[in-house]
Amino acid sequence: MNNSDMKLLFFDIDGTLITDDSRKYYPDSTKEAIIKAREKGHKCFINTGRVYATVDDYIRQPGFDGFVCGCGTNIYADGQEILYVPFSREKSISIAELCRKYGYKGIFEHKNHIAFDGNITGGEHRKILDYFIEMGIKIIDDIHSEEFVFDKLAVWHGANNPNLDDFKKQVGEDFQCIVRSDSFMELVPRGYSKATGIKFLMDYYNVPIENVFVFGDSNNDLEMLKYVPNSIAMGVCSDEVAKVASYRTDTVENDGLYKAMKHFGVI
Repeated sequence: MNNSDMKLLFFDIDGTLITDDSRKYYPDSTKEAIIKAREKGHKCFINTGRVYATVDDYIRQPGFDGFVCGCGTNIYADGQEILYVPFSREKSISIAELCRKYGYKGIFEHKNHIAFDGNITGGEHRKILDYFIEMGIKIIDDIHSEEFVFDKLAVWHGANNPNLDDFKKQVGEDFQCIVRSDSFMELVPRGYSKATGIKFLMDYYNVPIENVFVFGDSNNDLEMLKYVPNSIAMGVCSDEVAKVASYRTDTVENDGLYKAMKHFGVI
């Protein structure tokens, strides 16, 4: 297969490959679709807000050609790391101290570890940390540790927080804030997104944009869904995602990913 025929397929994880709940249900039909697409010579990539350390073996089951991690800040293809955008330790500590000042619970994500401020945790933040601990990921609980540095972060700030605009203003030079709910957001280094990761791999493989397919469900998928003409929203998705996607498939549980890949002829 030459590159004019090869398709690049990009999949979000939570709410797309697997259900976005405690079950983390991963349909056999989804795994089968990915295997079939690769057998036909297409390239399948995970494209996620997660950092590389948190893409566990359970997610990798069907086999992938690579990973776009940390919202475009770290890219792997054909077994090699081909892009990594590090963030300085000095700035990492500065942002963590700002979170502490406002009482915001942060999960500071690095390609090799997860960090948090041991002084501030609880609620949903604690559940996510426990999930990462169960995965066996290295955890750092001191923001002044010699090892403390991150690539991106997630922040739980609480609903109707009066300091939120001020916080966004102070981090805005370095980070784009992606609102995930009224109490939670992701912060990604400016200039990087799931869409920039796609562009990087299009250039890397010399594949035209009409041969790129993306699958997502939440607001941190918006940029990649807007970027390509073949954008697929899952059956359960945010209102914003439903508006920008060119096609809406069934839910994760109802074989939505398999059905969409069949619809577009990639399997």
